[in-house]
Amino acid sequence: MKYSTQERIESLLTTIDQLGMVKIKHLQQIHDLKSYRNACRVVKQLGPYINETYYMKEKVIYLNKQGKDLIGSTKDDNKKHFMAHTFLRNEVFIYFNCPHDWKNEQPLEATIKPANSLGVQFKHLSLGAKKKVICDAVFKRNGYLHLIEVDNARKMIDNKKKIEIYKEILPAFKEQTPILYFFTTTEDRKRKLKEQLQSVRNQVITFNEIN
Repeated sequence: MKYSTQERIESLLTTIDQLGMVKIKHLQQIHDLKSYRNACRVVKQLGPYINETYYMKEKVIYLNKQGKDLIGSTKDDNKKHFMAHTFLRNEVFIYFNCPHDWKNEQPLEATIKPANSLGVQFKHLSLGAKKKVICDAVFKRNGYLHLIEVDNARKMIDNKKKIEIYKEILPAFKEQTPILYFFTTTEDRKRKLKEQLQSVRNQVITFNEIN
């Protein structure tokens, strides 16, 4: 199908909005824009709808108000924070072949019943505590929820705390237990994460393995 210029512009803006902030090479890969030079030419057409900045001397772009208004986005503006994390998460998005239902920074929660509750229930009273974790990204594939964690700068003690919350929440899903993916920077961190995730359905992958 051949898209009009306006349709292509809105498709590109939707991708930028979905990911938060992108490098030109990300758009090149996601939208099959052929050469980097052609990708730069296409990005010029987005001029009225985007802001530009630089990360490690590389141009990156995100939506301005006009771009958000055009596609109806209501997302908050926190694009310039945690840029390295954002770009690594974009690499994971591409690794999974750009899931259409990919969402960044999504809450996952469940009500955890105490181990000694013996199934006792009282009217209008829940014998359980709500547990909540913010996933770096989520999407569904083959009926299973895929939970994404990008570990590039977090302290291992903070990873451990987050994993403990996942361990409390994930059993609540029973038959369709989500898959928890950790993408990390070194083989040593991969080993430590695998040890901590032993009781969880998981995969731990280094960024070197996907690039």
